[in-house]
Amino acid sequence: MKKRLKWIAISVVGILVILAGSAYGYIRYLNGKLHHTQITADKSNRPPAAAKDDQGRSPMNILLIGNDSRIGEGRRYGAEGHEGLADVAILMHLSADRSNATLVNIPRDTMVDIPRCEIGKGKDKKVTEARFGQFNDSFRSIGASCTVATVDRMLQVRIDHYIEVDFKGVRDLTDAVGGVPICLDAPIHDPVLSNARGGTGLELPAGPNTLSGNDALQFLRARHAFGDGSDLARIEAQKVFLMSLARELKSNAKLTNVDGMFRIANSAVGALTVDNDLAGVDKLIDLADEIKKVPEKRMAFATLPTETYRPAPDQVQPRRPAADNLWAAIRADRPLTKGDGATDPPPAPVTTTAPPPPTTIAPSDAARIKVTVDTGTEKKRITPVVETLKRQGFKATSGTTMPDGREHANSRITYPEGSRDQAKAIATALGVPETALEPARPGDTTIKLLIGADLPDVGTGDGTPTSSTTTGPARTPEPPKAADLNLETADNTKCASPRKKQ
Repeated sequence: MKKRLKWIAISVVGILVILAGSAYGYIRYLNGKLHHTQITADKSNRPPAAAKDDQGRSPMNILLIGNDSRIGEGRRYGAEGHEGLADVAILMHLSADRSNATLVNIPRDTMVDIPRCEIGKGKDKKVTEARFGQFNDSFRSIGASCTVATVDRMLQVRIDHYIEVDFKGVRDLTDAVGGVPICLDAPIHDPVLSNARGGTGLELPAGPNTLSGNDALQFLRARHAFGDGSDLARIEAQKVFLMSLARELKSNAKLTNVDGMFRIANSAVGALTVDNDLAGVDKLIDLADEIKKVPEKRMAFATLPTETYRPAPDQVQPRRPAADNLWAAIRADRPLTKGDGATDPPPAPVTTTAPPPPTTIAPSDAARIKVTVDTGTEKKRITPVVETLKRQGFKATSGTTMPDGREHANSRITYPEGSRDQAKAIATALGVPETALEPARPGDTTIKLLIGADLPDVGTGDGTPTSSTTTGPARTPEPPKAADLNLETADNTKCASPRKKQ
């Protein structure tokens, strides 16, 4: 795996907090530097917003994206002119009562379902078709709006905002705060490898270090320098940097040095792209104020549980049920950290609501709807789904096993132009969310269902219906385990662990 940057929590705690000290005239100047676009490239097919708590307060989901574009940077940081991918994505969930936050790092090489994405109009219109691929590829061509659509699909709860930071912004912001202190329990030696096979050239001694902007980029990009040399080991080192940066930025926000604060604000805003609803420094300040309410010890940094993707060992896939339990906890607004007893309200229970009973449509209507049922893994899963659809009057036929040979997390129903209502009827009949609907590729003339892990149980492998055929089982996820998440909190000052010499 070739992950390079995991910087994005930079945009979280500090970039926004600093803006609160800016004068009105300077805010107008900063607004002119702030880039913004629509939040999602899948506007017609979004999951619902997060539910409010019993006091009417809403949790907030913010996707933080690191774009590794090197346009204008020469060959200093790798391939010159590289247009950028979602080299890092961190989902930041702020609880409804703002007593805690969960930040989930989604490894860039995670294999996921990327929905069809569309942005722009006329000659500026860009479209990418639905596909199964690496998470970081969701950023290609369309940008952050397609990455948001992908995480919408993974989480099954709507992303409220996104903040994207570019390559140059990490360097400039680190310099603007005067460097980021880190601790190393061994020296770092990461020589540049021949034939562009990696290495950053970073050399650091054991013990305390203060990273400048360029050193910070090398530290965040270095993969062979930490743990066992894997990308997951690098993520753990990056958490050390990000937690330290969060503390440094919060500390700098209290300074009376106006020039220094403006310098930080200028560096931050110039590096950001946000969604249209967050396009304004005043709105970023409001968001910063919400983030500031969360104590450092209740700001949990986690990594999405993954396992090797067997068809391509350089990639990973979400590890179930651990990944499902994490997403369920976020949907239920359940903290990953422990509170302060009586001062901390009890978390909402982690439950999954059973899907509604299938909607029965008139036999004459169902008889006109044809659907082919495919699966990503065992073909025996196709038969009970086909039989269930036939019992409801649909013309369902067995399809094939997809070439990637794995179970997809999300079901997908692709439909040709003019057939969305028919596809929606199939989704309703099976109890899968409407977000499963995707327009088919040009030339496809049939409706196809790809069975995902979210499809309720509809029977046994031989087509015999089970007692749950009509409603599907409602699994109650377990609380996420800290060991599954590599959990850390923002107040943790532990040292990073460079790779030992072989």
